[in-house]
Amino acid sequence: MSPFGEIERRRRRARSSYRDIKKHYVRAKGWLPIFERYARERQLEVRYLTLCAKDAIDVRYFRNKGVLQYDREQRIYPTVTFVEKDAQDYAVIAETLGTTKLGIKGDLEEILVKPHEYPEIFEKLRASFPYDIVNLDFTGEVVREDDPPYSSTIRAIETVIELQNRANAAKWHMFLTFRACPQTSNHEADNELRTIVEANLQRVEAREAYGMRHSPVDLVRNQYEEFLRIGVAKFLASSASNRGYACSLENSYVYPRSPGGGDPNYHIIKLIVEFTAIRTAHNLPNPHRAMDAYENSVPGIFRSQAIDVYNRLGDQAERRRIKRDLQPVLDELQQQQIIE
Repeated sequence: MSPFGEIERRRRRARSSYRDIKKHYVRAKGWLPIFERYARERQLEVRYLTLCAKDAIDVRYFRNKGVLQYDREQRIYPTVTFVEKDAQDYAVIAETLGTTKLGIKGDLEEILVKPHEYPEIFEKLRASFPYDIVNLDFTGEVVREDDPPYSSTIRAIETVIELQNRANAAKWHMFLTFRACPQTSNHEADNELRTIVEANLQRVEAREAYGMRHSPVDLVRNQYEEFLRIGVAKFLASSASNRGYACSLENSYVYPRSPGGGDPNYHIIKLIVEFTAIRTAHNLPNPHRAMDAYENSVPGIFRSQAIDVYNRLGDQAERRRIKRDLQPVLDELQQQQIIE
């Protein structure tokens, strides 16, 4: 199967995972508190950019929880922007959700990385910034096997950070979801991330924060999801500091997936990251301040511990609570005859 065909096959399979209670555990325990915080500050006018997929479960869920502005009579979400590249899925979202601030039919990575090929779409997207929450719920790796280490996904994430800074977003959050699969990893990118982590460990404060974890090389071999969680969070901190932000890893979640059909098992990693401006787009870049922001972020990343969603849901009472919490959205999807 061609690389493109393989990506599309994975993508179709991933769409059904949006109804997975492990995924919903993170919505309820991780994402919802962030939404509640912004809803209080913004009087519900939470500016939200999402890759919501066909079901748009996140948008429906936050609306039901009363933390996302919605005009029920007009069926309007005035602060929501969604991006979907599949034409049929885009049509389902647009028809069943109603009107949003902006709906874009296209590949977010392509639009952000190659704006010259999509000038009108890119301009609409650029003009929609800033956002309070950017939900980049990717269905694959941050760096795929056939990509260079400086992948299109990484460049797209960096462009989001740049657009937020140009639009004077003083404080905002990113929800970043990606998969960790050593069998399909980009080993060149892994080596580069490992080298960067090892360099950080030369500093005493970072080394103390790293604690009793296995060495970076052993993490790559034996606990790849933890290595990638740390490595990607550090990339975000570095990228943010060079684009006007201090970055804080507020929380992270990990859970396994066993897709079947001959595919290797892998882990899903979900990061919740807060960005706080250290300069506006009008200020000259200050390399010393940027370096201080990055170095101050690293110990917090090294001290952080991922929440193991699979183990949390081993508690049957908690599992029932999460299922009940998701059920109103599933009922709504059934009423609208949206099938997986």
